[in-house]
Amino acid sequence: MLKKMEEQDGRVQAGQDSHHPLMILGNHASFLDVILAVVSLPLPVMRRCRTYMDAHLFNLPVLATICRAVGHFPVYFTSSKNGVFAVDKERNEQVDKQVDQFLKEGGWLCFYPEGQRNKSPDELLPFRYGGMKKVIEFDGRLMSLMCYNVQTVWPLKAQMGGYPGRVRMSCKALAPDGVKALLKQLRESDLPPEEKEAEDHVLLAKHLQRTMQQQYDELKAAAMESAKPKKA
Repeated sequence: MLKKMEEQDGRVQAGQDSHHPLMILGNHASFLDVILAVVSLPLPVMRRCRTYMDAHLFNLPVLATICRAVGHFPVYFTSSKNGVFAVDKERNEQVDKQVDQFLKEGGWLCFYPEGQRNKSPDELLPFRYGGMKKVIEFDGRLMSLMCYNVQTVWPLKAQMGGYPGRVRMSCKALAPDGVKALLKQLRESDLPPEEKEAEDHVLLAKHLQRTMQQQYDELKAAAMESAKPKKA
C-alpha cells in the first residue's frame, strides 16, 4: 500500500492527480487500540496520519498536550450518553473544514468507524455514515487494522490497563485502488435488492462492517484454536 501511495504522490507532484488519502479503519474496544496502532504502523504512515477524538479528551492532562501537538481533530458531542451521537453542528463544521484542508494537502486519517468503544467487541457496531461520506468524497484508499482481546489487557472501564493477556492483530487492504472503484465493483456484483437501492455511503458502511467483522472473527478463531489443549 505504501508503494501505491508513493506512486500517487508522484502523480500529484507532476500535476496529474489530486490527493486521495490513505485511511486506516479499526475496531475500538479499548484505549489499548490506539497504543497498538501507534507502535504497529510504519513511521511513514504515522507521520502523515491524524484522527478524530471526543473533544473532552483535550481537557485531560498530558494526553491533551500530545494530541494538540500531533494535530488531531476534536469532535464536539452534545451528549455523553452511550450510543448517542448528537453533535454541535456549528463547531464541527469548522473542524470539518480543517479536516478537508488537511486531506487536500496530502494528510491521511486513522479512525474508528463504530464511533465509540464497543462494550460487546465480538460484534462490530454499525458504522457511522459521516465517516463513509468523507471516505467517498476523497476517494480514500482503505486499510483495516483489527485487534482481538484488547479489552482483557485494558478493560473498558479501567482508568489504566496493563493486565496480562494475548492480543492478536491483522492488517488488510480493503480498497487499495480507492473506494469509488470498490463501490463500482460492488454495484456490479450480485447484491440483495435493498443494497442495490442504497446510497453509496450506506452500501459502503454495510460492506466494510461485514468485511471487518469477518477479519475479527478470523482472529478470534485463531485464538480459540491456539487455546485448545495440545495432544500428548
